[in-house]
Amino acid sequence: MSKIDKALQVGYAAYQRGAFAEARRALQRVKHPKAVHLLGLVEKADGQLEKALQLLQRAAALDPRDPEVANNLGQTAKQLGRPDLAETQLRRALELRTDFQQAAISLGQLLLDQERYTEAAEIYSKLLVTTPTNIYVRHGLGTAVLGLGEAERAAVLFDELIKEGVDRPEVRFMRGRARLELGQTEAGIDDLRNSHAGSPSVLSLKALANCFWMNRDQSAFDKLLDEALAHEELAVSAAELLRQSGEPRKALDALDKASSLFSLPPEAAAIAATAHIDLSEAEKAEALAREAIAIIPQDALLRRNLIVSLLMQGKAGDAMPFIEELRTREPNDQQWIAYEASALRLLGDERYTRLVDLERFVRPYDLPIPDGFENLADFNAAFLHSLSQLHQDTTHPLNQSLRDGSQSPRDLTKVDDPVIQAFYRALDGPIRQYMADVGNADDHPLTARNTGNYRFAGAWSVKLRGGGKHVNHVHPEGWISSSYYVAVPDETRTDDNRAGWIKFSEPPFATTPASPPEKWVRPEAGMLVLFPSFLWHGTEAIHDGSLRVTAPFDAVPD
Repeated sequence: MSKIDKALQVGYAAYQRGAFAEARRALQRVKHPKAVHLLGLVEKADGQLEKALQLLQRAAALDPRDPEVANNLGQTAKQLGRPDLAETQLRRALELRTDFQQAAISLGQLLLDQERYTEAAEIYSKLLVTTPTNIYVRHGLGTAVLGLGEAERAAVLFDELIKEGVDRPEVRFMRGRARLELGQTEAGIDDLRNSHAGSPSVLSLKALANCFWMNRDQSAFDKLLDEALAHEELAVSAAELLRQSGEPRKALDALDKASSLFSLPPEAAAIAATAHIDLSEAEKAEALAREAIAIIPQDALLRRNLIVSLLMQGKAGDAMPFIEELRTREPNDQQWIAYEASALRLLGDERYTRLVDLERFVRPYDLPIPDGFENLADFNAAFLHSLSQLHQDTTHPLNQSLRDGSQSPRDLTKVDDPVIQAFYRALDGPIRQYMADVGNADDHPLTARNTGNYRFAGAWSVKLRGGGKHVNHVHPEGWISSSYYVAVPDETRTDDNRAGWIKFSEPPFATTPASPPEKWVRPEAGMLVLFPSFLWHGTEAIHDGSLRVTAPFDAVPD
Protein backbone atom coordinates (compact mmCIF):
# COMPACT_ATOMS: atom_id res chain seq x y z
CA MET A 1 0.00 0.00 0.00
CA SER A 2 1.39 3.43 -0.97
CA LYS A 3 1.92 6.20 1.57
CA ILE A 4 -0.94 8.17 0.01
CA ASP A 5 -3.33 5.22 0.19
CA LYS A 6 -2.36 4.55 3.81
CA ALA A 7 -2.85 8.20 4.76
CA LEU A 8 -6.27 8.20 3.09
CA GLN A 9 -7.25 4.97 4.83
CA VAL A 10 -6.18 6.18 8.29
CA GLY A 11 -7.64 9.65 7.71
CA TYR A 12 -10.98 8.33 6.51
CA ALA A 13 -11.30 5.87 9.41
CA ALA A 14 -10.59 8.67 11.90
CA TYR A 15 -13.03 10.98 10.09
CA GLN A 16 -15.75 8.31 10.34
CA ARG A 17 -15.13 7.98 14.11
CA GLY A 18 -15.17 11.73 14.62
CA ALA A 19 -11.52 11.71 15.64
CA PHE A 20 -10.77 14.92 13.77
CA ALA A 21 -7.35 15.65 15.30
CA GLU A 22 -6.14 12.17 14.28
CA ALA A 23 -7.55 12.65 10.78
CA ARG A 24 -5.72 15.96 10.43
CA ARG A 25 -2.41 14.39 11.46
CA ALA A 26 -2.82 11.71 8.83
CA LEU A 27 -3.84 14.03 5.99
CA GLN A 28 -2.45 17.53 6.41
CA ARG A 29 0.96 16.86 4.84
CA VAL A 30 -0.39 14.92 1.87
CA LYS A 31 -0.78 17.06 -1.27
CA HIS A 32 -2.84 14.56 -3.23
CA PRO A 33 -6.28 16.03 -4.24
CA LYS A 34 -8.15 13.20 -2.52
CA ALA A 35 -6.32 13.89 0.74
CA VAL A 36 -6.98 17.62 0.51
CA HIS A 37 -10.63 16.89 -0.30
CA LEU A 38 -10.98 14.58 2.71
CA LEU A 39 -9.24 17.09 4.96
CA GLY A 40 -11.79 19.67 3.82
CA LEU A 41 -14.60 17.31 4.85
CA VAL A 42 -12.91 16.82 8.23
CA GLU A 43 -12.85 20.58 8.84
CA LYS A 44 -16.46 20.86 7.72
CA ALA A 45 -17.56 18.08 10.07
CA ASP A 46 -15.71 19.85 12.89
CA GLY A 47 -17.59 23.09 12.17
CA GLN A 48 -14.60 24.90 10.67
CA LEU A 49 -16.43 25.99 7.53
CA GLU A 50 -14.02 28.69 6.35
CA LYS A 51 -11.06 26.28 6.61
CA ALA A 52 -13.13 23.63 4.85
CA LEU A 53 -13.95 26.04 2.03
CA GLN A 54 -10.30 26.90 1.47
CA LEU A 55 -9.27 23.25 1.40
CA LEU A 56 -12.09 22.28 -0.95
CA GLN A 57 -11.17 25.13 -3.29
CA ARG A 58 -7.60 23.85 -3.25
CA ALA A 59 -8.81 20.31 -3.99
CA ALA A 60 -10.92 21.61 -6.89
CA ALA A 61 -7.87 23.36 -8.34
CA LEU A 62 -5.83 20.15 -8.03
CA ASP A 63 -8.55 18.04 -9.64
CA PRO A 64 -11.14 20.14 -11.52
CA ARG A 65 -12.78 16.98 -12.97
CA ASP A 66 -13.93 15.48 -9.65
CA PRO A 67 -17.72 15.99 -9.22
CA GLU A 68 -17.58 15.04 -5.53
CA VAL A 69 -15.18 17.89 -4.81
CA ALA A 70 -17.36 20.36 -6.74
CA ASN A 71 -20.46 19.17 -4.89
CA ASN A 72 -18.89 19.42 -1.45
CA LEU A 73 -17.45 22.83 -2.28
CA GLY A 74 -20.91 23.96 -3.39
CA GLN A 75 -22.55 22.58 -0.25
CA THR A 76 -20.02 24.34 1.98
CA ALA A 77 -20.37 27.65 0.13
CA LYS A 78 -24.14 27.37 0.54
CA GLN A 79 -23.76 26.90 4.30
CA LEU A 80 -21.50 29.94 4.48
CA GLY A 81 -24.06 32.13 2.72
CA ARG A 82 -22.14 32.44 -0.55
CA PRO A 83 -24.87 31.57 -3.07
CA ASP A 84 -22.98 32.58 -6.22
CA LEU A 85 -20.06 30.27 -5.48
CA ALA A 86 -22.45 27.54 -4.35
CA GLU A 87 -24.42 27.72 -7.58
CA THR A 88 -21.29 27.69 -9.74
CA GLN A 89 -19.89 24.60 -8.04
CA LEU A 90 -23.17 22.67 -7.87
CA ARG A 91 -23.72 23.28 -11.58
CA ARG A 92 -20.15 22.15 -12.26
CA ALA A 93 -20.79 18.97 -10.28
CA LEU A 94 -23.83 18.30 -12.48
CA GLU A 95 -21.84 18.94 -15.65
CA LEU A 96 -19.27 16.40 -14.51
CA ARG A 97 -21.93 13.87 -13.43
CA THR A 98 -25.33 14.51 -14.96
CA ASP A 99 -27.10 12.07 -12.60
CA PHE A 100 -25.64 13.58 -9.41
CA GLN A 101 -28.84 13.62 -7.36
CA GLN A 102 -27.50 15.28 -4.21
CA ALA A 103 -26.02 18.18 -6.19
CA ALA A 104 -29.25 18.63 -8.17
CA ILE A 105 -31.44 18.65 -5.05
CA SER A 106 -29.13 21.16 -3.35
CA LEU A 107 -29.10 23.37 -6.43
CA GLY A 108 -32.88 23.23 -6.54
CA GLN A 109 -33.09 24.32 -2.89
CA LEU A 110 -30.60 27.11 -3.51
CA LEU A 111 -32.77 28.41 -6.34
CA LEU A 112 -35.87 28.17 -4.14
CA ASP A 113 -34.12 30.21 -1.47
CA GLN A 114 -33.52 32.90 -4.10
CA GLU A 115 -37.14 32.64 -5.35
CA ARG A 116 -35.94 31.56 -8.80
CA TYR A 117 -38.93 29.29 -9.11
CA THR A 118 -38.85 28.65 -12.86
CA GLU A 119 -35.27 27.33 -12.75
CA ALA A 120 -35.99 25.31 -9.60
CA ALA A 121 -39.08 23.75 -11.18
CA GLU A 122 -37.02 22.69 -14.22
CA ILE A 123 -34.44 20.96 -12.04
CA TYR A 124 -36.98 19.18 -9.86
CA SER A 125 -39.06 18.14 -12.89
CA LYS A 126 -36.02 16.44 -14.42
CA LEU A 127 -35.24 14.73 -11.12
CA LEU A 128 -38.81 13.51 -10.83
CA VAL A 129 -38.41 11.51 -14.05
CA THR A 130 -35.52 9.47 -12.63
CA THR A 131 -36.54 9.49 -8.94
CA PRO A 132 -40.37 9.65 -8.92
CA THR A 133 -40.66 8.58 -5.27
CA ASN A 134 -38.03 10.90 -3.80
CA ILE A 135 -39.83 12.98 -1.17
CA TYR A 136 -37.31 15.84 -1.31
CA VAL A 137 -37.74 16.15 -5.05
CA ARG A 138 -41.54 16.13 -4.81
CA HIS A 139 -41.52 18.63 -1.95
CA GLY A 140 -39.12 20.89 -3.87
CA LEU A 141 -41.22 20.71 -7.01
CA GLY A 142 -44.36 21.53 -5.04
CA THR A 143 -42.65 24.54 -3.49
CA ALA A 144 -41.39 25.73 -6.88
CA VAL A 145 -44.74 25.47 -8.67
CA LEU A 146 -46.48 27.18 -5.74
CA GLY A 147 -43.99 30.02 -6.14
CA LEU A 148 -44.98 30.14 -9.80
CA GLY A 149 -48.63 30.57 -8.81
CA GLU A 150 -49.70 27.01 -9.69
CA ALA A 151 -51.48 26.43 -6.39
CA GLU A 152 -53.67 23.61 -7.70
CA ARG A 153 -50.70 21.55 -8.88
CA ALA A 154 -48.78 22.26 -5.66
CA ALA A 155 -51.70 21.17 -3.47
CA VAL A 156 -51.90 17.86 -5.33
CA LEU A 157 -48.17 17.19 -4.82
CA PHE A 158 -48.36 17.91 -1.08
CA ASP A 159 -51.62 15.94 -0.73
CA GLU A 160 -49.95 12.88 -2.23
CA LEU A 161 -46.98 13.12 0.13
CA ILE A 162 -49.21 13.35 3.20
CA LYS A 163 -51.43 10.47 2.05
CA GLU A 164 -48.29 8.34 1.68
CA GLY A 165 -47.32 9.03 5.29
CA VAL A 166 -44.90 11.91 4.76
CA ASP A 167 -46.87 14.01 7.25
CA ARG A 168 -44.10 16.38 8.26
CA PRO A 169 -44.40 19.99 9.49
CA GLU A 170 -42.69 21.37 6.39
CA VAL A 171 -45.10 19.51 4.09
CA ARG A 172 -48.11 20.64 6.10
CA PHE A 173 -46.81 24.21 5.96
CA MET A 174 -46.55 24.24 2.18
CA ARG A 175 -49.91 22.53 1.71
CA GLY A 176 -51.42 25.12 4.04
CA ARG A 177 -50.04 27.91 1.87
CA ALA A 178 -51.39 26.27 -1.26
CA ARG A 179 -54.82 25.80 0.29
CA LEU A 180 -54.96 29.43 1.36
CA GLU A 181 -54.17 30.55 -2.18
CA LEU A 182 -57.01 28.33 -3.40
CA GLY A 183 -59.43 29.99 -0.97
CA GLN A 184 -59.62 26.92 1.31
CA THR A 185 -59.17 29.05 4.41
CA GLU A 186 -60.18 26.66 7.19
CA ALA A 187 -58.20 23.76 5.74
CA GLY A 188 -55.20 26.00 5.17
CA ILE A 189 -55.23 27.29 8.75
CA ASP A 190 -55.56 23.73 10.03
CA ASP A 191 -52.40 22.76 8.13
CA LEU A 192 -50.52 25.79 9.44
CA ARG A 193 -51.59 25.04 13.02
CA ASN A 194 -50.36 21.47 12.60
CA SER A 195 -47.05 22.63 11.13
CA HIS A 196 -46.42 25.22 13.84
CA ALA A 197 -47.28 22.80 16.62
CA GLY A 198 -44.91 20.17 15.21
CA SER A 199 -42.00 22.51 14.52
CA PRO A 200 -42.44 26.15 15.53
CA SER A 201 -40.60 28.45 13.15
CA VAL A 202 -40.56 32.07 12.14
CA LEU A 203 -42.20 31.15 8.82
CA SER A 204 -45.07 29.23 10.41
CA LEU A 205 -45.51 31.93 13.05
CA LYS A 206 -45.83 34.69 10.47
CA ALA A 207 -48.15 32.70 8.22
CA LEU A 208 -50.45 31.62 11.05
CA ALA A 209 -50.51 35.07 12.65
CA ASN A 210 -51.43 36.61 9.29
CA CYS A 211 -54.30 34.15 8.88
CA PHE A 212 -55.71 34.88 12.33
CA TRP A 213 -55.36 38.61 11.73
CA MET A 214 -57.04 38.62 8.30
CA ASN A 215 -59.92 36.56 9.65
CA ARG A 216 -60.28 38.84 12.70
CA ASP A 217 -59.62 36.02 15.18
CA GLN A 218 -58.08 38.35 17.74
CA SER A 219 -58.02 35.83 20.59
CA ALA A 220 -56.11 33.27 18.50
CA PHE A 221 -53.77 36.02 17.27
CA ASP A 222 -53.02 37.21 20.80
CA LYS A 223 -52.53 33.68 22.15
CA LEU A 224 -50.14 32.77 19.33
CA LEU A 225 -48.00 35.86 19.89
CA ASP A 226 -47.98 35.44 23.69
CA GLU A 227 -46.62 31.93 23.26
CA ALA A 228 -44.06 33.06 20.69
CA LEU A 229 -42.78 35.88 22.91
CA ALA A 230 -41.67 33.25 25.43
CA HIS A 231 -39.77 31.35 22.71
CA GLU A 232 -36.19 32.51 22.21
CA GLU A 233 -36.14 31.88 18.46
CA LEU A 234 -39.56 33.48 17.85
CA ALA A 235 -39.71 36.42 20.26
CA VAL A 236 -38.26 39.04 17.91
CA SER A 237 -40.59 38.04 15.08
CA ALA A 238 -43.56 38.09 17.46
CA ALA A 239 -42.66 41.64 18.48
CA GLU A 240 -42.51 42.67 14.82
CA LEU A 241 -45.96 41.13 14.23
CA LEU A 242 -47.27 43.22 17.12
CA ARG A 243 -45.83 46.31 15.45
CA GLN A 244 -47.36 45.39 12.11
CA SER A 245 -50.74 45.02 13.78
CA GLY A 246 -50.60 48.67 14.78
CA GLU A 247 -49.13 48.25 18.27
CA PRO A 248 -45.59 49.73 18.17
CA ARG A 249 -45.57 50.49 21.90
CA LYS A 250 -46.54 46.91 22.74
CA ALA A 251 -43.80 45.72 20.38
CA LEU A 252 -41.20 47.74 22.28
CA ASP A 253 -42.49 46.45 25.62
CA ALA A 254 -42.34 42.88 24.30
CA LEU A 255 -38.72 43.35 23.20
CA ASP A 256 -37.79 44.74 26.61
CA LYS A 257 -39.40 41.77 28.33
CA ALA A 258 -37.77 39.26 25.98
CA SER A 259 -34.35 40.84 26.54
CA SER A 260 -34.67 40.04 30.23
CA LEU A 261 -35.25 36.37 29.42
CA PHE A 262 -32.62 35.73 26.76
CA SER A 263 -30.06 37.41 24.55
CA LEU A 264 -31.71 39.01 21.52
CA PRO A 265 -30.12 38.98 18.05
CA PRO A 266 -28.96 42.28 16.49
CA GLU A 267 -32.05 42.47 14.25
CA ALA A 268 -34.11 43.22 17.36
CA ALA A 269 -32.65 46.73 17.19
CA ALA A 270 -34.01 47.14 13.65
CA ILE A 271 -37.50 46.22 14.81
CA ALA A 272 -37.25 48.55 17.80
CA ALA A 273 -36.07 51.38 15.53
CA THR A 274 -39.01 50.78 13.19
CA ALA A 275 -41.40 50.91 16.15
CA HIS A 276 -39.92 54.26 17.22
CA ILE A 277 -40.42 55.53 13.66
CA ASP A 278 -44.07 54.45 13.86
CA LEU A 279 -44.31 56.46 17.10
CA SER A 280 -42.66 59.51 15.44
CA GLU A 281 -39.70 59.16 17.81
CA ALA A 282 -37.05 59.83 15.19
CA GLU A 283 -34.15 60.60 17.54
CA LYS A 284 -34.57 57.30 19.37
CA ALA A 285 -34.82 55.46 16.05
CA GLU A 286 -31.62 57.11 14.81
CA ALA A 287 -29.70 56.22 17.97
CA LEU A 288 -30.80 52.59 17.85
CA ALA A 289 -30.04 52.26 14.15
CA ARG A 290 -26.55 53.75 14.48
CA GLU A 291 -25.75 51.53 17.45
CA ALA A 292 -26.85 48.38 15.63
CA ILE A 293 -25.16 49.33 12.33
CA ALA A 294 -21.86 49.38 14.19
CA ILE A 295 -22.44 45.66 14.88
CA ILE A 296 -24.00 44.59 11.55
CA PRO A 297 -22.96 47.34 9.11
CA GLN A 298 -24.47 45.86 5.94
CA ASP A 299 -28.00 45.25 7.28
CA ALA A 300 -30.41 46.91 4.80
CA LEU A 301 -33.31 47.30 7.24
CA LEU A 302 -31.12 49.12 9.76
CA ARG A 303 -29.86 51.44 7.06
CA ARG A 304 -33.43 52.06 5.93
CA ASN A 305 -34.36 52.95 9.51
CA LEU A 306 -31.41 55.30 9.80
CA ILE A 307 -32.31 57.01 6.51
CA VAL A 308 -35.95 57.45 7.52
CA SER A 309 -35.09 58.77 10.98
CA LEU A 310 -32.73 61.33 9.42
CA LEU A 311 -35.31 62.48 6.86
CA MET A 312 -37.86 62.83 9.64
CA GLN A 313 -35.49 65.21 11.44
CA GLY A 314 -34.63 67.23 8.34
CA LYS A 315 -31.12 65.75 8.08
CA ALA A 316 -31.37 64.92 4.39
CA GLY A 317 -27.71 65.78 3.81
CA ASP A 318 -26.67 63.24 6.44
CA ALA A 319 -28.94 60.62 4.83
CA MET A 320 -27.60 61.03 1.28
CA PRO A 321 -24.31 59.07 1.68
CA PHE A 322 -26.24 56.04 2.98
CA ILE A 323 -28.79 56.35 0.17
CA GLU A 324 -26.10 56.70 -2.50
CA GLU A 325 -24.30 53.61 -1.21
CA LEU A 326 -27.50 51.56 -1.33
CA ARG A 327 -28.42 52.93 -4.77
CA THR A 328 -25.00 51.77 -6.02
CA ARG A 329 -25.27 48.37 -4.35
CA GLU A 330 -28.89 47.68 -5.39
CA PRO A 331 -29.63 50.04 -8.30
CA ASN A 332 -32.96 48.45 -9.22
CA ASP A 333 -34.39 48.32 -5.71
CA GLN A 334 -37.18 50.87 -5.95
CA GLN A 335 -37.22 51.81 -2.26
CA TRP A 336 -33.74 53.34 -2.42
CA ILE A 337 -34.80 55.47 -5.39
CA ALA A 338 -37.81 56.61 -3.34
CA TYR A 339 -35.62 57.63 -0.42
CA GLU A 340 -33.25 59.41 -2.78
CA ALA A 341 -36.20 61.33 -4.20
CA SER A 342 -37.38 62.35 -0.73
CA ALA A 343 -33.91 63.49 0.30
CA LEU A 344 -33.43 65.51 -2.90
CA ARG A 345 -36.84 67.13 -2.37
CA LEU A 346 -35.96 68.16 1.18
CA LEU A 347 -32.61 69.55 0.00
CA GLY A 348 -34.25 71.56 -2.77
CA ASP A 349 -31.97 69.83 -5.26
CA GLU A 350 -32.90 70.33 -8.92
CA ARG A 351 -32.26 66.61 -9.55
CA TYR A 352 -35.55 65.91 -7.78
CA THR A 353 -37.60 67.43 -10.60
CA ARG A 354 -35.86 65.26 -13.19
CA LEU A 355 -36.22 62.11 -11.08
CA VAL A 356 -39.86 62.65 -10.11
CA ASP A 357 -41.40 64.04 -13.30
CA LEU A 358 -45.02 63.40 -12.37
CA GLU A 359 -46.61 64.75 -15.54
CA ARG A 360 -44.33 62.58 -17.67
CA PHE A 361 -44.32 59.40 -15.63
CA VAL A 362 -47.84 59.18 -14.10
CA ARG A 363 -50.15 58.36 -16.99
CA PRO A 364 -53.83 57.30 -17.11
CA TYR A 365 -55.11 55.11 -19.94
CA ASP A 366 -58.49 53.72 -20.91
CA LEU A 367 -58.38 49.92 -20.91
CA PRO A 368 -59.09 48.51 -24.39
CA ILE A 369 -62.31 46.50 -24.32
CA PRO A 370 -61.23 42.91 -23.58
CA ASP A 371 -62.06 40.11 -26.00
CA GLY A 372 -65.60 38.79 -25.67
CA PHE A 373 -67.20 41.99 -24.36
CA GLU A 374 -69.08 44.77 -26.09
CA ASN A 375 -68.11 47.55 -23.68
CA LEU A 376 -66.07 48.24 -20.56
CA ALA A 377 -69.10 48.40 -18.29
CA ASP A 378 -70.03 44.81 -19.16
CA PHE A 379 -66.44 43.67 -18.71
CA ASN A 380 -66.06 45.41 -15.34
CA ALA A 381 -69.27 43.76 -14.10
CA ALA A 382 -67.95 40.33 -15.08
CA PHE A 383 -64.48 41.11 -13.73
CA LEU A 384 -65.96 42.27 -10.42
CA HIS A 385 -67.88 39.01 -10.12
CA SER A 386 -64.75 36.93 -10.76
CA LEU A 387 -62.66 38.93 -8.30
CA SER A 388 -65.33 38.76 -5.61
CA GLN A 389 -64.90 34.99 -5.46
CA LEU A 390 -61.27 35.52 -4.40
CA HIS A 391 -61.88 38.04 -1.59
CA GLN A 392 -62.56 35.73 1.34
CA ASP A 393 -60.56 37.39 4.13
CA THR A 394 -62.27 39.99 6.28
CA THR A 395 -59.39 42.45 6.67
CA HIS A 396 -56.00 43.41 5.27
CA PRO A 397 -52.79 41.36 5.52
CA LEU A 398 -50.12 42.36 8.02
CA ASN A 399 -47.20 44.40 6.69
CA GLN A 400 -49.08 45.67 3.63
CA SER A 401 -50.11 49.18 2.60
CA LEU A 402 -53.79 48.22 2.64
CA ARG A 403 -56.02 49.32 5.54
CA ASP A 404 -59.65 48.27 6.14
CA GLY A 405 -60.03 46.08 3.10
CA SER A 406 -59.03 42.73 1.66
CA GLN A 407 -56.49 41.49 -0.86
CA SER A 408 -56.70 38.46 -3.12
CA PRO A 409 -54.37 35.67 -1.91
CA ARG A 410 -52.66 34.64 -5.14
CA ASP A 411 -51.10 35.94 -8.34
CA LEU A 412 -54.09 36.63 -10.59
CA THR A 413 -52.13 35.94 -13.77
CA LYS A 414 -52.18 32.27 -12.70
CA VAL A 415 -55.92 32.06 -12.01
CA ASP A 416 -57.75 29.90 -14.55
CA ASP A 417 -60.65 32.26 -15.19
CA PRO A 418 -61.40 33.49 -18.75
CA VAL A 419 -62.52 36.94 -17.60
CA ILE A 420 -59.41 37.49 -15.48
CA GLN A 421 -57.14 36.26 -18.26
CA ALA A 422 -58.90 38.54 -20.76
CA PHE A 423 -57.93 41.48 -18.54
CA TYR A 424 -54.22 40.64 -18.65
CA ARG A 425 -54.32 40.26 -22.42
CA ALA A 426 -55.99 43.66 -22.73
CA LEU A 427 -53.21 45.31 -20.71
CA ASP A 428 -50.57 44.67 -23.36
CA GLY A 429 -51.47 47.71 -25.47
CA PRO A 430 -51.43 50.31 -22.65
CA ILE A 431 -48.21 48.91 -21.13
CA ARG A 432 -46.42 49.05 -24.47
CA GLN A 433 -47.80 52.55 -25.06
CA TYR A 434 -46.48 53.63 -21.65
CA MET A 435 -43.03 52.27 -22.46
CA ALA A 436 -43.09 54.20 -25.74
CA ASP A 437 -44.38 57.36 -24.02
CA VAL A 438 -41.65 57.49 -21.36
CA GLY A 439 -38.82 56.45 -23.68
CA ASN A 440 -35.56 54.64 -23.01
CA ALA A 441 -33.05 57.35 -22.18
CA ASP A 442 -30.18 55.96 -20.12
CA ASP A 443 -30.10 58.89 -17.65
CA HIS A 444 -33.10 57.87 -15.53
CA PRO A 445 -33.74 54.71 -13.42
CA LEU A 446 -37.13 54.14 -15.08
CA THR A 447 -36.26 54.71 -18.72
CA ALA A 448 -32.79 53.14 -18.59
CA ARG A 449 -34.39 49.73 -17.96
CA ASN A 450 -36.84 50.05 -20.86
CA THR A 451 -36.10 47.14 -23.18
CA GLY A 452 -39.41 47.44 -25.03
CA ASN A 453 -40.55 44.17 -23.46
CA TYR A 454 -41.99 43.33 -20.06
CA ARG A 455 -43.39 40.57 -17.91
CA PHE A 456 -45.79 40.63 -14.98
CA ALA A 457 -44.05 40.34 -11.59
CA GLY A 458 -47.15 40.18 -9.44
CA ALA A 459 -50.86 40.80 -9.90
CA TRP A 460 -53.57 41.00 -7.29
CA SER A 461 -56.89 42.62 -6.40
CA VAL A 462 -57.83 44.97 -3.56
CA LYS A 463 -61.28 45.66 -2.16
CA LEU A 464 -61.72 48.66 0.15
CA ARG A 465 -64.68 49.26 2.43
CA GLY A 466 -65.76 52.29 4.48
CA GLY A 467 -62.67 54.01 5.92
CA GLY A 468 -60.40 51.94 3.68
CA LYS A 469 -57.25 53.33 2.11
CA HIS A 470 -53.69 52.56 1.09
CA VAL A 471 -50.98 54.14 3.20
CA ASN A 472 -48.14 55.60 1.16
CA HIS A 473 -45.69 53.02 -0.12
CA VAL A 474 -43.56 51.87 -3.04
CA HIS A 475 -43.06 48.49 -4.71
CA PRO A 476 -39.38 47.61 -4.09
CA GLU A 477 -39.18 44.77 -6.63
CA GLY A 478 -41.22 46.43 -9.37
CA TRP A 479 -40.43 48.71 -12.32
CA ILE A 480 -43.81 49.85 -13.63
CA SER A 481 -46.67 49.78 -11.13
CA SER A 482 -50.35 50.32 -11.68
CA SER A 483 -53.89 50.54 -10.53
CA TYR A 484 -56.83 49.45 -12.64
CA TYR A 485 -60.21 50.56 -11.33
CA VAL A 486 -62.92 47.93 -11.57
CA ALA A 487 -65.43 49.77 -9.38
CA VAL A 488 -65.22 53.15 -7.62
CA PRO A 489 -67.39 54.68 -4.87
CA ASP A 490 -69.95 57.35 -5.67
CA GLU A 491 -68.08 59.79 -3.43
CA THR A 492 -64.95 59.42 -5.56
CA ARG A 493 -66.78 61.11 -8.42
CA THR A 494 -68.35 63.87 -6.33
CA ASP A 495 -66.39 64.40 -3.11
CA ASP A 496 -64.29 67.55 -2.89
CA ASN A 497 -62.06 65.79 -0.31
CA ARG A 498 -60.66 63.48 -2.99
CA ALA A 499 -62.03 60.33 -1.29
CA GLY A 500 -60.58 57.27 -3.03
CA TRP A 501 -58.20 59.29 -5.21
CA ILE A 502 -54.67 58.02 -5.74
CA LYS A 503 -51.93 60.43 -4.61
CA PHE A 504 -48.22 60.64 -5.34
CA SER A 505 -44.92 61.80 -3.77
CA GLU A 506 -45.93 61.80 -0.10
CA PRO A 507 -43.72 59.46 1.96
CA PRO A 508 -45.27 57.29 4.70
CA PHE A 509 -43.46 59.21 7.45
CA ALA A 510 -43.52 62.88 8.44
CA THR A 511 -40.48 64.74 7.11
CA THR A 512 -38.93 68.04 8.16
CA PRO A 513 -40.02 70.15 6.34
CA ALA A 514 -43.26 68.45 5.33
CA SER A 515 -43.55 66.56 2.01
CA PRO A 516 -47.24 66.66 1.06
CA PRO A 517 -48.65 64.97 -2.07
CA GLU A 518 -47.78 66.67 -5.35
CA LYS A 519 -50.31 64.99 -7.61
CA TRP A 520 -53.71 63.29 -7.33
CA VAL A 521 -55.61 61.30 -9.95
CA ARG A 522 -59.39 60.94 -9.71
CA PRO A 523 -60.12 57.31 -10.62
CA GLU A 524 -62.96 56.12 -12.83
CA ALA A 525 -64.13 52.60 -13.55
CA GLY A 526 -62.21 51.38 -16.59
CA MET A 527 -59.20 53.63 -15.96
CA LEU A 528 -55.67 52.23 -15.79
CA VAL A 529 -53.01 54.39 -14.12
CA LEU A 530 -49.36 53.48 -14.78
CA PHE A 531 -46.41 54.96 -12.91
CA PRO A 532 -42.83 54.13 -11.77
CA SER A 533 -42.67 51.65 -8.89
CA PHE A 534 -40.35 53.99 -6.95
CA LEU A 535 -42.96 56.74 -6.59
CA TRP A 536 -44.54 57.06 -3.16
CA HIS A 537 -48.23 56.47 -3.69
CA GLY A 538 -51.30 55.90 -1.56
CA THR A 539 -54.99 56.75 -1.51
CA GLU A 540 -57.24 59.13 0.33
CA ALA A 541 -59.65 57.21 2.56
CA ILE A 542 -63.17 56.42 1.39
CA HIS A 543 -66.10 56.99 3.73
CA ASP A 544 -69.52 56.20 2.26
CA GLY A 545 -69.18 52.40 2.38
CA SER A 546 -69.67 51.85 -1.36
CA LEU A 547 -67.39 49.53 -3.31
CA ARG A 548 -63.84 50.33 -4.43
CA VAL A 549 -62.20 47.41 -6.22
CA THR A 550 -58.90 47.59 -8.06
CA ALA A 551 -56.63 45.15 -9.89
CA PRO A 552 -53.04 46.41 -9.51
CA PHE A 553 -49.97 44.73 -10.94
CA ASP A 554 -46.22 45.23 -11.24
CA ALA A 555 -44.32 44.80 -14.47
CA VAL A 556 -40.55 44.40 -14.86
CA PRO A 557 -38.33 44.44 -17.96
CA ASP A 558 -38.20 41.12 -19.77
